[in-house]
Amino acid sequence: MLEDTEWLSDFAFFTDLLCHMNNLNVKMQGKNQFIDDIWDHLKAFKLKLNLFAGQLAKNDLSHFSRLNSIPSVNEEKLKNYENGLKKLHFEFECRFQDFSAIQTELDIFNMPLNVNCEAVRSDLQLELIELQSNNHLKQSFLNMPKLEFYKSLSKVSFPNLISHAQKISAIFASSYICEQVFSTMNLRKTYFRSRLTDEHLASFLRISTSHFEPQYKGLLKMKSQFHSSHSDSSHR
Repeated sequence: MLEDTEWLSDFAFFTDLLCHMNNLNVKMQGKNQFIDDIWDHLKAFKLKLNLFAGQLAKNDLSHFSRLNSIPSVNEEKLKNYENGLKKLHFEFECRFQDFSAIQTELDIFNMPLNVNCEAVRSDLQLELIELQSNNHLKQSFLNMPKLEFYKSLSKVSFPNLISHAQKISAIFASSYICEQVFSTMNLRKTYFRSRLTDEHLASFLRISTSHFEPQYKGLLKMKSQFHSSHSDSSHR
């Protein structure tokens, strides 16, 4: 097979394509990614597929280095690869069509300063106008993480916008968090920890996957109070 030029060209093409898909997979993993971040990566990849298909039609293998290393790839093969990329693009369109359906909702969350107020739901229109007209809030949005920005908004002035941000940020962007929890559980629940109860395991998982810092001073203060009351009762 290694002497078969057609087999080698197929192998090189799919290896190059899998590298591009693996890059997409890496970008979609990790913490602190919202649904709009994932959708941005997917949109970019679909544009890349269109670019690749157009370049292969012109015998341009700029982004397929392994395929480009094959001495001679016939036009029929290149046409098959072009069609394969178009089919893959179609599959991405079908599989992620739900994202396209909520594009406006994602835009409101991701770029509220640029969204057309007339094109959004009526309950958000006045609040978006207020936001887009406030230079201080505009600067805050550019300088702060999205979630922190929405937390800082006045609940009195922007109740609907805050509610919208909560709904969007609560959507699971990927299975990364679930996979992380399972990995953490496997590390904690070993054969040697046979006395570990479900309640203990739930507490371990909560601590391991939470972003919140425990209020150590408050906990110590509560514990000292318990000790104090215990000692008082013993003296009685």
